[in-house]
Amino acid sequence: MVQFSGFDAQDFDVFAIPDFHDRMFHIRSRIRPKLAQLGDDVAPKLSTLGHPMYPHTASHARRRVNPPDDTWVAFSRSARGYKRYAHFEIGINHEEVFVRFVVKPEGTDDKPGLLQLLKVNGIEAFQALQDPEPIYWYRDDHGRDPMRIADLTPEAVSHILKETDKKSRGFTLGMVLNRANAVVRSAQLVAASANMITHLGPIYRATVAEDAAVGAHG
Repeated sequence: MVQFSGFDAQDFDVFAIPDFHDRMFHIRSRIRPKLAQLGDDVAPKLSTLGHPMYPHTASHARRRVNPPDDTWVAFSRSARGYKRYAHFEIGINHEEVFVRFVVKPEGTDDKPGLLQLLKVNGIEAFQALQDPEPIYWYRDDHGRDPMRIADLTPEAVSHILKETDKKSRGFTLGMVLNRANAVVRSAQLVAASANMITHLGPIYRATVAEDAAVGAHG
């Protein structure tokens, strides 16, 4: 079995390729296999989440014109997909590797649980998360407009709740490792990203019901 050995400078530079077909070719031939390896190595380390987590490497199959600025491997409790569920993503763009907890707008299975958590716990839902790296709330699941959760106020959390409650909006929290960080260039990224997911785990476990595992057929 081939194990993940890290990203190199050429991997990050794929996202600077301007041509759609050229960038997509390199994402699929160069980045996607590495993400698949990373997913296979990280998934067994996520037992603290309470049920098996299955890796899914993004395919970007619907892209026709604009090439993606990032790509990822997602981890969900279903072997069939991840977009319906609260999930984690480990991904790469031109500048960094990111690790995120994501509930997409179409995440109908878990968005009600997340909204209930934010309504009841408010800022405490964020304060329960700890990691040596800064943790950010993002405006969308592509990492736009980061806001450090350590700087959140009750008013900001109220705003986040209102935004998340919109049908067209999801919820994203996460951390980043800059491309210059030696960790991303080695197999150490496996343990580092699994550890970040573990530190984001409290919001996942509070969002997802204890009996929510759906396994291979859910």
